[in-house]
Amino acid sequence: MVDVLNKLKQIFMADKVIPRGKEWPDEQQGVLPEDWQPIDELTPIDTDPEYLEYSAEAVGFGNRELQWNAYRSIANYIPEGDSVLDFGCGRGDFKLFHESDFKFDIDYIGVDMNENLINAGKKVYEDTVDIRLQDWFSIPKDLKQDWSINIGSCNLRYDADIKSSDIEYLQKTIHAMLQHANKGIVTLLTSDIPGIEDGLINHDPGLILNWAQKEFGNVALDHSFSNDVFILVIYK
Repeated sequence: MVDVLNKLKQIFMADKVIPRGKEWPDEQQGVLPEDWQPIDELTPIDTDPEYLEYSAEAVGFGNRELQWNAYRSIANYIPEGDSVLDFGCGRGDFKLFHESDFKFDIDYIGVDMNENLINAGKKVYEDTVDIRLQDWFSIPKDLKQDWSINIGSCNLRYDADIKSSDIEYLQKTIHAMLQHANKGIVTLLTSDIPGIEDGLINHDPGLILNWAQKEFGNVALDHSFSNDVFILVIYK
């Protein structure tokens, strides 16, 4: 396990990201960069193994720094020695990050419905990270960890339920997270405060907080990480 982690630290800390394409340069520049190519001539990102296995973008972040900062904001709420169930784990990068940043191993299980990312994670981590291809609404009832986490995976819809609204989907997810947590949940959500149309599901922090307080009681909301995102913590 140590050799695998050392190898992956070198890969991830180098911020190895496969280019997704470049915008047209400023007309005043006169010439195209030598490495420029239109996006439609690139290898499709959903099947490019290099992209899936190493890119921060493949798991929803613009770059490695943003990915690690988001993970750190969640990890700060998890006491040392507590276990984690990661809803929407992607490749399972959180476990590597946690050991590298916090200097101790964590009892970690990740679930995700994206088969390509699960397969990529199993390959990259050589099956040393427990990640499972699983609909998070169908997790076995006896699977519980101290904390359920969700790092931005409710900012898009992955289900085929066209009847439930976005807020109903989020509320259903939070209930599922709590069912599989012994101590509580920590989830990162995008905020609608900036008022930017970014293609994500952005939530009103005040409405989410009021609902969670009425539903569960012992709740905290942290908007200090960024104006664009907030963290909801619910304690059992």
